Amino acid sequence: MTVTVKKVGGSMAVVIPVGIAREMELAEGTTLEVSTTADAIVMRRRGRRPRRPLRRLVAQIKPENYRRRRRELGQDPPVGREAW
Repeated sequence: MTVTVKKVGGSMAVVIPVGIAREMELAEGTTLEVSTTADAIVMRRRGRRPRRPLRRLVAQIKPENYRRRRRELGQDPPVGREAW
């Protein structure tokens, strides 16, 4: 498929055909990353971070990184001019 580059204000624009927009699930306001290679202009949807399975995330939790509180909050003596 061939498209034409058009001048829009001080920039250049390429109109994405409707068929490609539907296929790529593009809508007005979709953010694209634009990069270049030696002989191409590449446009990619800004991807979300890859989803990671919950099991894998939970497996990375290390209980030794979390201290257990030995006393309840509020058992410390007042400091300064606190009024209880």
